[in-house]
Amino acid sequence: MTHLKINIAILISSVIFLISLTQDCVNYQYFGSIHYPSYLAFLLGWTYFDGFRWEGFVWFANLLYFLGIVLTIKRNYKAVFALIISSFLAISFMCFDNITITKSGRIAPIIELESGYFLWLLSILFLTFSSLYLKVTQKSNA
Repeated sequence: MTHLKINIAILISSVIFLISLTQDCVNYQYFGSIHYPSYLAFLLGWTYFDGFRWEGFVWFANLLYFLGIVLTIKRNYKAVFALIISSFLAISFMCFDNITITKSGRIAPIIELESGYFLWLLSILFLTFSSLYLKVTQKSNA
């Protein structure tokens, strides 16, 4: 039964994640209001992982999320740790006032976070809390 619950949690989380890629994730001001698509943030976010731009560290939440999925499928319950760190990284983006928009380091103020970001965050948090819940209930049943 727990196997089925884990698979359902992964499926729901993955569907939410895929839906988030179809939405805009952030609206920023750069010679006008620009709505940045989530799929571009997902595909290109790693390019800002050079030690100078904090956006790259937030993008690392994606890798930890996928690592958490793989470890959860393999029934390695250390996946919870990867998912918790992924959640903290994803939530930390709410603290950003500016975003780097070019490789030359130009920054632009964030006007608002949009539905793509919140769906992405929801997918990570859903799997994190589902894994925690299933781990706790499994230990209490044992």
